[in-house]
Amino acid sequence: MKLSVNPAQRYAKMRAHTATHLLHAKLAEIFPNTKQAGSLVESDFLRFDFYADTLLSNTQLKEIENWINQRIYSAFPVTLTQTTFDEAVKLGAKAFFEEKYENEVRLIRVYDNDQCISAELCGGTHVQNTREIWAFTIISQEAVASGIKRISALTGPKVIEKLHNEEAILDAQVQALEVKSYSQLNEKITKFIKEYTETKSKLESIETQMLTQLLKNVEKGKNADFEYIFQLPPETNFKALPNLLKQQFPTVKSLLTYTPEGNYIIHTDGSISAKSLVQKYQLKGWGSDTVAQGKDAAVMNIH
Repeated sequence: MKLSVNPAQRYAKMRAHTATHLLHAKLAEIFPNTKQAGSLVESDFLRFDFYADTLLSNTQLKEIENWINQRIYSAFPVTLTQTTFDEAVKLGAKAFFEEKYENEVRLIRVYDNDQCISAELCGGTHVQNTREIWAFTIISQEAVASGIKRISALTGPKVIEKLHNEEAILDAQVQALEVKSYSQLNEKITKFIKEYTETKSKLESIETQMLTQLLKNVEKGKNADFEYIFQLPPETNFKALPNLLKQQFPTVKSLLTYTPEGNYIIHTDGSISAKSLVQKYQLKGWGSDTVAQGKDAAVMNIH
């Protein structure tokens, strides 16, 4: 049997592995009592789980990125030492005491001149100098369990790939928004958001006025449970209706509005439970004591 190693894949994992040690070292500065809760190292990709009560802020994430990249660009040596477990702990190595170690262990250290900035017991492969990592960028942060957070990051060529992908997105936005450079995007987008917000507000105001007139003029029915029953057009914005019904019919104990598609809202003053009326008429829906809504063709049969 002949075994072979893919050099490109091996070095890609080495880059991610050493970057994981640097990430762990920096996280220990931010969270002094943290420790590793899990780790995954792939080709120029790493995922690191650690104990922490809070997520990192965007400022802290940028600080971590900058700190690691500075160590990469400074070309610090990465050393491997075969020693005993007790001696490694004396030398400051991070050891996870729930794991079992042989008497002889591998100690991986990263040095900033004479200062050791990372020391961990590790059986995996690593680069010999931080410059071999090329670059480091965080792509996500999430909470994966109570008290456990996760950071995912890229190293090496995948950092460049990420930059190229983001650049392609920016290029598309530059073209779509008809600006000359990235620096003009923020101003143009801010302008569009302002215009959109103003237009949306005007349309909502017009819609409210139209709904108000509609509620005043629409033909209304009633029965023993509802003082008002009225059908509204299919295009009615049901999101705007609850507050509008409350304003337009403040003294009405209960009313039912619906569309031909079966969308409905039951509104009450609280003296009658809207939710109980949904149950009484066996309608599909949800709600509270004052407002209930849903979609059920059976609402068309309520008279």
